[in-house]
Amino acid sequence: MEEFTSLLTINSVGLLRNFIGVVIGIAVIVGFIVVSMAMYTAVLERTREIGVLKALGASSGYILNLLFRETLLIAIIGTVVGIIMTDGTQWLMMHAVPASLTQETVYKLWPVAGAISVVGAPLGAIFPGWKAVKQDVVQALSYE
Repeated sequence: MEEFTSLLTINSVGLLRNFIGVVIGIAVIVGFIVVSMAMYTAVLERTREIGVLKALGASSGYILNLLFRETLLIAIIGTVVGIIMTDGTQWLMMHAVPASLTQETVYKLWPVAGAISVVGAPLGAIFPGWKAVKQDVVQALSYE
């Protein structure tokens, strides 16, 4: 059995490395889109709050700065929670059912995942934030 399982490595199965690369690439693109769309929705839902800030005299730069700082904080917290959940599921799989699946964690890709979320979140917040900041105060306050 050990000889058979040793044949199922990434180097011995033809084109497996290419397949895994394509799957990771698609996952990165989908993850980037999901993060961007989540931030887009979050900013659009806060149009009324942005209108209140503008009515109180906040500048457009102040509001955009506030949105971007909040977006970066959410992205960083989400990345850290995702890493903790990855370690948690790996620990759970190893200790709850040790004879079942094994999960390999590629630690060198964690900075890449963090960079995707930290870049994708502000990019997803740029357009709706700019749109909300440029709206008239009365329109922003009446936004439902």
